[in-house]
Amino acid sequence: MQLLETFVVTDSIMLANTVLLTGVTGFVGKVVLEELIRRRNAGDLQFDRILVLIRSSRNQNSTERFFQGVAKSKCFSTLPTGWDKDVVVLPGDLMEPDCGLDNHLLDQLTTEVTHIIHCAGCVSFDTSLNVLLAENVTASLNILQFSQQCSNLQRLVVTSTAYVTPNTTGPVWEQLAGLPKSAQQILEDLLEGRKDPDQIRSETGHPNNYTLAKCLAEHFVVQKKASTPLTIVRPSIISASWRYPFPGWIDSFAALAGPISAFALGGLKVLHGDPSAILDVIPVDTVAECLINEALKTKEQNVDHETAPAKIVQCVSTTQLGQSTRDIVVGTITYFEQPENILLYKPRGWYIGTDDRWFYIYEFFCQYLPVKMTELKALMVLDWEGAAKARKTLTRLCQVDTHFRYFVEHTYDYRCATRMLPDDFDKKAYMQIVLNGLKENLLVPLVEKMKAKQNTVEAE
Repeated sequence: MQLLETFVVTDSIMLANTVLLTGVTGFVGKVVLEELIRRRNAGDLQFDRILVLIRSSRNQNSTERFFQGVAKSKCFSTLPTGWDKDVVVLPGDLMEPDCGLDNHLLDQLTTEVTHIIHCAGCVSFDTSLNVLLAENVTASLNILQFSQQCSNLQRLVVTSTAYVTPNTTGPVWEQLAGLPKSAQQILEDLLEGRKDPDQIRSETGHPNNYTLAKCLAEHFVVQKKASTPLTIVRPSIISASWRYPFPGWIDSFAALAGPISAFALGGLKVLHGDPSAILDVIPVDTVAECLINEALKTKEQNVDHETAPAKIVQCVSTTQLGQSTRDIVVGTITYFEQPENILLYKPRGWYIGTDDRWFYIYEFFCQYLPVKMTELKALMVLDWEGAAKARKTLTRLCQVDTHFRYFVEHTYDYRCATRMLPDDFDKKAYMQIVLNGLKENLLVPLVEKMKAKQNTVEAE
C-alpha cells in the first residue's frame, strides 16, 4: 500500500495506465479490485497503480476503512503477500464537486488518471428517493465532471443496472430507456414537490426508486458526457462469484441473497410471482470482468467522442442461461433441508405463484402466524427484546415480497451485442455454487453470531 503522501506524478513520460476505482468498499468494487490485481500479475493487464476513492466514515478515515475493512476481506485471500503495494487510497466524497478531493491533488490526479471504473452507488430498495438520487445521480455526475478534467483519460465506465428499462413484452436493447419527459423535467418535478415518487414511477413504469434513480443517472451522464469516452455497464441480478476470487464468494445480502437467505433460515414461506419467470442472475466476477474489459480492453481509433454515442453494455445471463423462479426456490429449499445444511429451521410449507387466495393462505398460516406466536411467547415472559425481534423479522419477511414481487412476476428478454457467459455455462451447477457460498460466507457466520448473542443474554 502506498501512502497518500508519496503519491506524486513525475515529470517523466508515463509508461503505463493509472486506474481510478470507486465503490471498493462494496461487493462489486472488491471483486473489481481483486481482478485488476490478479490479471495484472498474470500479464493480462498493464497499469502502473490503482487509485481507490473512499469516503471517511463516522469512526474511520479513508485509509482505516481500506486497511481494516476492504484489505482484510476474504476476497483478496488468494493474492500474494504485498498485493496492495500499488494501491493508493484517496480520501474523497462523490457527493462533493471534484469528488471531494483536495485542490493540491487535483492537478496531479487529472494528469495521471487514464481509466475510471465507477462502481459506487446505493443499491438499497428501502432508501428514500432523495438519498438514491444523491448516491446515484449526483455521484455519477461528479465523477463525470472529474473525468472531463483528466487530460489523458481513455475511458470512463459507469455501473448501472439492467432494470433501468421497465418490463415490456418485447426485447430490452442496449439503449437508453424511454421516459415520458426529459430526465431534467422529472428531477425538477421531484425537487420542487410538484409530484411525489409514486406519481413519477407510475408515469415511468419503474417498480421502485432504485431503478428510477439509476435510469435518471444514465440519462444525465449521457446528456452531459460531451467528448468523454463513456461506457455504461448494466448488470442484472448480481450474485456470488462463479470462479474468482474463488467459487461462491459473496459478502452482501443484497439482491438474490436476500430471499434465498430468508428461505434458508426457515422464515420466508411465500413469493408472489410467476413460477416460470426467468430470473437473470449474473456472477459478480463476470460483472467485474466486463467492467474491466470495457475500461482497459476497449481499442478505438479515430473516434470523435464529441459526436460518438455513449456505449451501453448489458451484463446479463439472458433467458437462455437464466433460471426460473420455481427452479431457484425449489433448489434453495432442497439444499437447505438437507441435514448438513439446516441452519435454524428446516424450510417447509412454501408457496410461489400468482393466485392471491393461496398466497395469502400460506402467508398467514405458514409465515405470519408462527412469527406472531413467537412474539406472543416472548411477551408472556416479559422478553421485550425477543418480541421486538419477532416484529422486526415479520417486517423483513414482508419486505422480501414487496421488493422482489416485480422481478419474479416478469421475464426480461435482454438482447446484447456481446455474450457474457459461455454457451457451456452450467446454470444449475452455478446455483449450487451460489448456495454453498451464501451458506459459508454469510449465513453460517450470521447464525453463529445470533447464537452467541443468545447465549450471552441467557447467561445474564
